[in-house]
Amino acid sequence: MMSAFSLTHAHLDFGHEGTRMTTFPISTARLVLRPFKRGDLAAFTAYRNHPDVARYQSWASYTDADAKAFFAEQQTLRFDTDGTWFQIAAEHQANGALVGDVAVHFFDEGRQAELGVTFDVAAQRQGFALEAVSRVIELLFADLGKHRIVATVDALNVRAQRLLERQGFRREGHYRENIFFKGAWGDEYGYALLNREWRALRQAAAGGTQ
Repeated sequence: MMSAFSLTHAHLDFGHEGTRMTTFPISTARLVLRPFKRGDLAAFTAYRNHPDVARYQSWASYTDADAKAFFAEQQTLRFDTDGTWFQIAAEHQANGALVGDVAVHFFDEGRQAELGVTFDVAAQRQGFALEAVSRVIELLFADLGKHRIVATVDALNVRAQRLLERQGFRREGHYRENIFFKGAWGDEYGYALLNREWRALRQAAAGGTQ
């Protein structure tokens, strides 16, 4: 059983705790979305080091040293900064547990963003990833006015594809043998969603139009 929603093979980074002063935390029905903090390192390392989580990620294992190095390197990262990946922690409201993370890559001079998603094995098949991604998309489109959101998915990662498609993403491309990944050439799919498409989907779901 696949246990990670990995939308990209890229390494993802941590955010600056001070950023929560402006944008975070953000609450959903069951989650709190916020920048990572030092107390998250043990849980973050544990679920990223799980073989099922690493399956579609760029690492084979993820150690304490890896997590600490990324934290030290990225702790000054600011949200909505072009050319950076900003890491958003997903915390369970009921017990405070870290259940996963959503990463946002800002590019095109602030006009577009790219998503990456990874969730703990224990948090799979409960709708947490869908809940977190839905709110991050809303943040990017409604609050920040991004024009387009994209994601790159391993062609074998069916659950990640379904997650995106449930949010209205279109499969725009099939990149054949696009990446040499863990000893073999692999295919990837390119997905995208426009701001106006997202708004139209929300209006249709609400039963109204502008």
